[in-house]
Amino acid sequence: MEYQYGNRSGEVDEFFRQKRAWSNVKDKIVGDYVSCYLKTVPNLRKPILIIDGFSGPGRFGDGTDGSPIIFCSAIEQITLGRAVTSCLFADANPTHRLALSENLAPYIAAGIAESPFDDWKSALTRALEVGAASTMFFYLDPYGIKELEFDAVRQIYERDTRRSTEVLINFNFRTFMRMSGNWNYADGANEISEKVKASKVETVNRVMGGDYWIPIVTDRGLNKLEREDAVINAYLERVKKYFPFGYSIPVKERRPEDAGVPDDDLARYHLIFATRSSRAVQYMNDIALNALEPYLKQFSDGLLFDMTPDRYKPVDRNSVKAAIVECVREHARKRPEIYEVIIPQFFMQYRKKEYRAMIDELIKEHRLLPIASTLNARKQVNDHTVFSVTPPTISIAQSAR
Repeated sequence: MEYQYGNRSGEVDEFFRQKRAWSNVKDKIVGDYVSCYLKTVPNLRKPILIIDGFSGPGRFGDGTDGSPIIFCSAIEQITLGRAVTSCLFADANPTHRLALSENLAPYIAAGIAESPFDDWKSALTRALEVGAASTMFFYLDPYGIKELEFDAVRQIYERDTRRSTEVLINFNFRTFMRMSGNWNYADGANEISEKVKASKVETVNRVMGGDYWIPIVTDRGLNKLEREDAVINAYLERVKKYFPFGYSIPVKERRPEDAGVPDDDLARYHLIFATRSSRAVQYMNDIALNALEPYLKQFSDGLLFDMTPDRYKPVDRNSVKAAIVECVREHARKRPEIYEVIIPQFFMQYRKKEYRAMIDELIKEHRLLPIASTLNARKQVNDHTVFSVTPPTISIAQSAR
């Protein structure tokens, strides 16, 4: 069925006419992550439920898949009956729901998806009712931020910690700026203060879970990018009260029309990722770095000097290697166990293969010592090898033997 695009009743929002560059970046992150997720969580031997609270029509006018089709096709291709996996979708726009129902028809018939709900809170209620024992992944990608009232989202965060729960939220900082006073980066702190006073402060407070953001955006000592980072990090700290692992992934793209000396700018979106699984952090670490790499390359490729912004420069490798040594000093560990500690600590600094290279360097430097009894038959290091930082103590009696 053909749809009209626009902002009138009966039309699909203009946003969905064609997938934009930054939406490609965002959907690449979502698609790559859910593929890893569906290959891993069936091992928990629980039903799997994916909730997409702001689904849109399911496909863009140019034929590219939106998140609902990405999720359903991944389930169809990956789980292969290994787990009971299904999706709940919602969209408040009636035209979007109609298009979504049509695009999801094969998956609804197959039992992978239910008919779309009228709003995300209805889908949330349904998920909490039928999925008490399920493994759940929530994807919340609203058109603005006002739908993300913290008290509503907190129902997800407060779910039984014995059940696997992961959340990926699209936080649009530009919308936050507009709602909190329509201020811009050229405004001074006094101008922002006046605009904040005239804004829908209570609406923003409900989204942010408090008014802590006000002194941040009116702080005269912060430049535009520091202000962005501070707001996102403060919001993230509230999320991390409920999850051991929480991170912000900036969604940025290098546009073809951008020429000359590159200049860092605010993110199109921030994806707030929260999980209780260190393995999930390892997956997202590489996925996020791969997605951000094309944006970061503009600061080094073809330039005389590396102009990568400080906020995106990785921690010095020697510092990471020192952290690995300390991690093993605390407790003898295998390579996968080192990743579980180090990658969450240095999220989006290096890829997993680079951490592995650092471990190899530490072995050659004799700062990590493989325990001989845990080497493989060829006396080689593998993922079952246990490392220590000091040679095992040999008693006089043992030595005499």
